[in-house]
Amino acid sequence: MKITLTDIHQIVNPAKFQKIQEDISQATELALITVDYKGVPLTTHSNCSEFCKKVRSSKYGGYCEKCDSHGGLEAARIRKPFIYLCHAGLVDFAIPIIVDDLYLGAFMAGQVLLAPEDAEHEPEHILHRIDSTIDISCDANLQESYSQLPVMRLTKIIALANMILHIGNYCVEVAILNKTVTEITSKDKKTKSDKAPDYSYDSAYNNTKTIINRPAKESNKLLEPAYAYIKKHPEEKIYLSKIAALCNISPSYFSKLFAKENTGNLSDYVNHIKVERAKELLHNTDWSIRTIAESLGYDDCGYFIKVFKRDTQKTPLEYRNDFTTTSISKINIMNQI
Repeated sequence: MKITLTDIHQIVNPAKFQKIQEDISQATELALITVDYKGVPLTTHSNCSEFCKKVRSSKYGGYCEKCDSHGGLEAARIRKPFIYLCHAGLVDFAIPIIVDDLYLGAFMAGQVLLAPEDAEHEPEHILHRIDSTIDISCDANLQESYSQLPVMRLTKIIALANMILHIGNYCVEVAILNKTVTEITSKDKKTKSDKAPDYSYDSAYNNTKTIINRPAKESNKLLEPAYAYIKKHPEEKIYLSKIAALCNISPSYFSKLFAKENTGNLSDYVNHIKVERAKELLHNTDWSIRTIAESLGYDDCGYFIKVFKRDTQKTPLEYRNDFTTTSISKINIMNQI
């Protein structure tokens, strides 16, 4: 059963989310608004700065809308938070809301100044090809509002962007889960109405088992990017947060889905893939065990040997020696024929 969400309202209830948005803005000092894929606001702007209100009502207001539009589309393109400088030099960022590669909307946040210590790491200007510079020095009113803008370190801005990304992913997960339950319940009710009710123990057990297993089948597709990446990059150290981000879900939700799909945890799966790659290297190279361990991202050779033996019941050296002995035996047999 394919669960499809095509409307931002299925994920974000504007009336209910408005209060959450306002609390986030109050706690973080960020201005925040939620928009659909066209850039049309779903919520009212929370904590919008006086400076931005004045700029938006001036001749430069059109550039503000362009910044929002470009920022949201760029975030959708890279499928992660996009941090940039608006035409007035303020730091803003967009958090995409994506379901099955469909861009439904975004959380737009920012209206802060970058701390001077991070000047060399300044984000790119979103409208760098447009001459839209605001000369604040000629407007005392703007100068006063500009001086009241919050100043933040880049590390904090990145952390806040990731926090809002996790909130967005959680909203998507809940929406998918709710629709899954609704459709399963609806289908089960229809099935029951088409036949005489069966109140036996076996029937109740089988119905429960079916409901539990259906969402797990859906999770296969969600986890495909993780499986593909791990198999393609056995040399990397794999972190839960990065792999979950590849699947556009939160680390906690990834762990739950992965546990349903596998007998072990993510670490066990990654180690198994690395051991399979180690076998190839033991067969086809004369690299030392330490070199092979390091090439697979293991800092501790002893731990690599332990992982390898747990997976194969042999140490890497024993495995190589057995393979070499077998190969020599086969050559000798061929020479005798």
